[in-house]
Amino acid sequence: MVDLTEMNKLESYLKERHIQYERIDTDRVLDAKGLIVRLERHQICVPSAHGSNREWDVICHYGSYGYEAGLLEIYGTLVNEKADGDSVVGYLTADDVIKRIEKEKII
Repeated sequence: MVDLTEMNKLESYLKERHIQYERIDTDRVLDAKGLIVRLERHQICVPSAHGSNREWDVICHYGSYGYEAGLLEIYGTLVNEKADGDSVVGYLTADDVIKRIEKEKII
């Protein structure tokens, strides 16, 4: 199981500012043979201010950029595809994500 310090820190930030979000956590489940049935997944989804779908998400799960180090991956409006060179940005700390939130003034 990955250390969720960064995810928890970001969640605290959102709670303190009364920003609406949904947090989804699932554990890794193994079958009787020790094979993975369901992967561990941690996600924070922030809805659009316009009520349509998601504004942005933060994830930390097997296969996400930074998972092994407990770091976060983002997508949605926090990502500037032109500047970031991709539709997702990984290996971020909670502070990195918070800086993007405050810079974009999307809260």
